[in-house]
Amino acid sequence: MTETLALHGGAPVRPSPLNPRGERFGDEELRLLEEVIRSQRLNVNSGTKVHEFERRWAEYLGVRHAVMVTSGTAAIHVALGALKLEPGSEVITAPITDFGTIAPILQQLCVPVFADLDPDTLCLDPADVERRITPRTRAIIPVHLAGNACHMDAILAIARRHRLAVVEDCAQSYNARFAGRPVGTFGDLGCFSLNQYKHIACGDGGIVVTDDDELAVRAQLFSDKAWPRDPGDPSRRDHLFVAPNYRVTELQGAVALAQLAKLDGVCARRTATGDALTAGLDGIPGVRPLRPYPGGVCTYWFYPFLVAPAIRAEFVRALVAEGIPASAGYVAKPIYLFDVLREKQTFGTSHFPFGYAPFRPPEGQGEIDYREGLCPVTEEVIIPGMVRLPLNEFWSVDDARDAARAIAKVARHFAATPPTAAAVPPAPAVRALP
Repeated sequence: MTETLALHGGAPVRPSPLNPRGERFGDEELRLLEEVIRSQRLNVNSGTKVHEFERRWAEYLGVRHAVMVTSGTAAIHVALGALKLEPGSEVITAPITDFGTIAPILQQLCVPVFADLDPDTLCLDPADVERRITPRTRAIIPVHLAGNACHMDAILAIARRHRLAVVEDCAQSYNARFAGRPVGTFGDLGCFSLNQYKHIACGDGGIVVTDDDELAVRAQLFSDKAWPRDPGDPSRRDHLFVAPNYRVTELQGAVALAQLAKLDGVCARRTATGDALTAGLDGIPGVRPLRPYPGGVCTYWFYPFLVAPAIRAEFVRALVAEGIPASAGYVAKPIYLFDVLREKQTFGTSHFPFGYAPFRPPEGQGEIDYREGLCPVTEEVIIPGMVRLPLNEFWSVDDARDAARAIAKVARHFAATPPTAAAVPPAPAVRALP
């Protein structure tokens, strides 16, 4: 027998709504900020905090180089700038992501191309990535979504076969792991965000990492107007190529340093809580929780799961009535259906780089068309079926278990309705992983 939903007059799972809170910033951030203010050196080129953070982050992640910049968007832009892509080059990425992944592609005069997602991991489907490769493709940006990790072995194998660069977007997935290895360390470059709402934050900021010495030099230059600063000759000024200014201040570096000391604990708590929630959903009808690949670790920037699109709105209402904060999805549509891409609103009225002459499609092939139906799994299963919980490091395992109880209670209610309305639709068929 199913329990009566709180929405229908039954007792809620949580009489007081689940709303754990805590302080993310405190005395250590204040101490380091005071050091910066008293030093009178707030600029990165005269201070020490940003460079110390870069050194410590590289050591933490086990890479050779790290460059701190103003945002996660800037980090992607710096990575692409380091690769020296030609205008009109195609870059394959995910249809569910922040525009901060896409804007740098266009800013580097390249063309974003979108591959579909795996409905279990919410990350790029490697088989579909390979299907999207053309003679114009030059790079792949796998987006590690919601704290989970993409299938990096398959993506790297594809990149090697087709001689493509890989730039990892790790903005939502600090300390996520694929096959025991942290995201950001697989590709040519890895990019992180220090935005207010990420696992660790300094208000806004970003990090680019790489093991490639040449890419590291180019990334550092690209983040600072391509100005080759020479400590031995501070009067020398030159600019080696066109590049933006993405320098951060010592204030951001100070906060980031203090936050780095907290990262292990933040991620461990999110993983324990998210995994407990998933364990509580095992075998629950009509619910498809997020799944890391075997041997992977998810650090849950938020907690997503899928239900049938036809019942999602009512499912969310029922969960909220049970005392569990829930919302319908993460984005309302794939990013390629945003006006900026559908209408190719780029530079003036030019639509550049779309249709750029050296990379025009062969005769008889149309230009890239951002249209409905481009990524069917994303459009038909993931976006209309996703339910999102705002899991964070302040949730306890008991909170997660209550959330699982509530989801199970609501799911069993809908399982008692006709199966055509309650079943999670299967994903459209896709080719097996290479």
